[in-house]
Amino acid sequence: MRAGVKIALALAVLLGSLSVAPQLGPSESVSAAVNTTSIDHLRKEIVRAISQRLGTLEVTYTGKEASLKKDIRDTLDAAVYSDDYLHYIVKTYGYRSTMSGNKAKIDFSFTYWETLPQTNEVKKRVAQVLGKILTKGMNDHQKVKAIHDWIVTNIAYDTRLISHSAYDGISKGKTVCQGYALLTYEMMKQAGIPVKIMEGTSRGISHTWNLVQIGGKWYHLDTTWDDPVPDVAGRTVYNYYNLTDAQIRPDHKWTPSTHIPRAVTPYDQSLASLSVSDSSKSSFYDKLYEQLGYLYLADAYTATSLQDLTSNIQDAVANRKKELVIRYTRGTTIKSDMKKAFAAQKGLSGFSYSYEDYSRTTINDKLLRIVFKYS
Repeated sequence: MRAGVKIALALAVLLGSLSVAPQLGPSESVSAAVNTTSIDHLRKEIVRAISQRLGTLEVTYTGKEASLKKDIRDTLDAAVYSDDYLHYIVKTYGYRSTMSGNKAKIDFSFTYWETLPQTNEVKKRVAQVLGKILTKGMNDHQKVKAIHDWIVTNIAYDTRLISHSAYDGISKGKTVCQGYALLTYEMMKQAGIPVKIMEGTSRGISHTWNLVQIGGKWYHLDTTWDDPVPDVAGRTVYNYYNLTDAQIRPDHKWTPSTHIPRAVTPYDQSLASLSVSDSSKSSFYDKLYEQLGYLYLADAYTATSLQDLTSNIQDAVANRKKELVIRYTRGTTIKSDMKKAFAAQKGLSGFSYSYEDYSRTTINDKLLRIVFKYS
């Protein structure tokens, strides 16, 4: 769940604007006054203030009278959005100003999810973790998997919705999606993996996740939704691992932007190609291909009709299999179809089944798992 809305309040006052300044936290401080006539300098000063976790920044800015208010607002937004990590540890931001002609006296104010010492602690602990889970000779595919698996197995989703930062995650072991995305970002960045934080909605609520670049191609990576709730120790799932825009869009929404790279290459194609071209790591690619469920794209592991489903179940029972896992493309009718498929089955004392969304395709496919009990 995306925590906290960044606030830039603007109330017209004479020739200027006014925002409600938040109270300073115990670790925040006030900067000295800055005088500038440069938009670029103004932006850099705001970035510096956020980087140092300053609570306020006083600036006297001289610019173009006709666009003075717009320039201040746009520059503030540009500064906050200039770095993904800084952007998402800013809790609120705003400003108040008094203007006369082409000159503005501005008081910027900020609050944060993470103090500077806490951010530094995150960097330190991330470096320590990477030193343990990354080994010499790993390529980017292996690094991304190692980082994803560490986060999913060591962090739990904070169902109280209290913890929001990477520091909360790495120090307390719990955080919400914002903390997952921030921690993923920092770990990928330190590992040399190009990474971004995405913001939008998922399952009807505000949400953040990541984009990672591997082999020149971008993929969506959502470590939050790959972590079971309630937390299951040692369990790792890959439903939201390296997806394309089309694959993740059914339950992840975001506003398209020229700043957001497109993710268009299915990851199974990359793995299949690498298994041949990079034979020294073919066992890793083949195992990951299986872990990500790409086997269920093949006809042998897919049922596209009630008749197909019934036939697969009959074959499994005839061979007294204990379990059948199959992709079923009629997800909207899976319950009624299961009832029909088992109506004429013989030799069973019982069965149970579960299913989940199959995220590797863009239609309503389900990954169906059936457990058989024999008399």
